[in-house]
Amino acid sequence: MLPFHSVLSVGSVSVDIKAFSTETDENEAYRDGSIDLVPGGVARGMAINLHRLGLKTAIQSVVGNDIFGDFLRRGLEQEGVNTQLLKNSSRYKTSLFSVMVTPNTHPSCIYCNDALKEITLDESVLDFIRQEEITTICLDSNIPEKTLEAFYRLKETMNSRNKPLFIFQNATAPDIATKSMPYIQHIDLFGCNEFEAAAILRHAGIEPEKLIPSSGQELIPSIEIAEAFSSLGYKHFIITFGNRGVLVFHQGNTYIEKPYVPDSIVDTIGAGDAYASGYLLGWLTGKPIKVCIHYGLACAKETLMTRQTVSDLLNPQLLEKVQTSLSLQVDGRKN
Repeated sequence: MLPFHSVLSVGSVSVDIKAFSTETDENEAYRDGSIDLVPGGVARGMAINLHRLGLKTAIQSVVGNDIFGDFLRRGLEQEGVNTQLLKNSSRYKTSLFSVMVTPNTHPSCIYCNDALKEITLDESVLDFIRQEEITTICLDSNIPEKTLEAFYRLKETMNSRNKPLFIFQNATAPDIATKSMPYIQHIDLFGCNEFEAAAILRHAGIEPEKLIPSSGQELIPSIEIAEAFSSLGYKHFIITFGNRGVLVFHQGNTYIEKPYVPDSIVDTIGAGDAYASGYLLGWLTGKPIKVCIHYGLACAKETLMTRQTVSDLLNPQLLEKVQTSLSLQVDGRKN
């Protein structure tokens, strides 16, 4: 494990139902396709990704007292993620996330996250944070607003005691992306995709499409987008734009990079969380921001090539190869 970094990932743990069909639905009829049930959830993805990359991680979430909950718990424990704060609900079922994908359309998603209403920041969680010496908390926006507020109050308290707590905030989905906006000044790193970024800008009265010419109906990474986002108070953020690349902003500087393109794309779900995991790992371990960006790109590429929401190919050796490749590029330019 990498020293001095212990991460608590708080939020969604779910079973994802992924339906794919190559046939166009013209008559609202039945279609041939494929259906997969895979473990998912933003908090789960971050916890497993970061653990595979070399950090000590734990999960805080709630699952139902059902077969899906048992399945998710066993999977996390097999990965080496601490599940002490993965609670069972006696009232709600395990969270489910359903996505339907057809050619030339955006995915259609339906979710039921009622169990996550029971995620709280109580004394047991505070004791765990102290005992496990948690230094970093990854929050997704599925958690209740009162719990979100409590975590940011905890950050203020710990900072005042000279025990800084790093918070990575994930926007998670366009409909809940604005939930963390009251705490912008306390967010150390914010992550979102283009759709979540657009929702945040519109909430603030900014029409993102008017900032720059768009590519068809799709936004592209740009300094104008970065400046508009930073004007809201975000100090350090990453925005993914699918096959158009990524945008990173830190301390007034904007970085735009093209994605690593895999030989084939099997599934895009989880790629954004993989990018955030790679970037965050680099940042926490003191890597230059360019290296952090390429760590993220490499992790996203591997995740695009699997039907799972996390890739088995994420490991410290992958990041070592990225750093070696970047060093060779620099040496080549010097020569």
